[in-house]
Amino acid sequence: MFKRLLCAFGITALLAFVPATASSAASSSRMVQMRDDCDPATFNAVVGPGTCVKDGGTTFSEFVDQLITQGRAPAWRFAPDHLSLASGGTVEARNIGGETHTFTEVANFGGGCIGFLNDLLGLSPVPECAGFPDGLFGETAVPAGGTITGTLAPGIHRFECLIHPWMRTTVRVG
Repeated sequence: MFKRLLCAFGITALLAFVPATASSAASSSRMVQMRDDCDPATFNAVVGPGTCVKDGGTTFSEFVDQLITQGRAPAWRFAPDHLSLASGGTVEARNIGGETHTFTEVANFGGGCIGFLNDLLGLSPVPECAGFPDGLFGETAVPAGGTITGTLAPGIHRFECLIHPWMRTTVRVG
């Protein structure tokens, strides 16, 4: 009887430990999806060949109209727009859209590096744009289908697309 009770206690303790371990491992790595809905024919015609490589449904003129009327294009977003991560955890940003986006840490949210979009939205570029001359975004650029991964220190981290500055997420690490 004692052996059965000891065995049952051991199995119960083991089962209690396994889910706790699995859930803490899950919180040490999180994903942010970069989304958009660009129509390749119209975006490529206006912005340039290869700007949009996926079959989205928002034309360039609809995109501009959304920016003017709503201050953003709703399909262009980071999902989720905020998350928590365990200390020392990693965040992976995956571009599932058709355009290149950046996943750039900024001190404070603001305008991006593309003058035309800032003008439509009445924004000024964030200081981080100074590090990216001529629209070249270095290691923070993520082409359609690409990913970027980073390990974050404890604290609050703000990430913004420097091309589409309304695309934002806040990561709380700790």
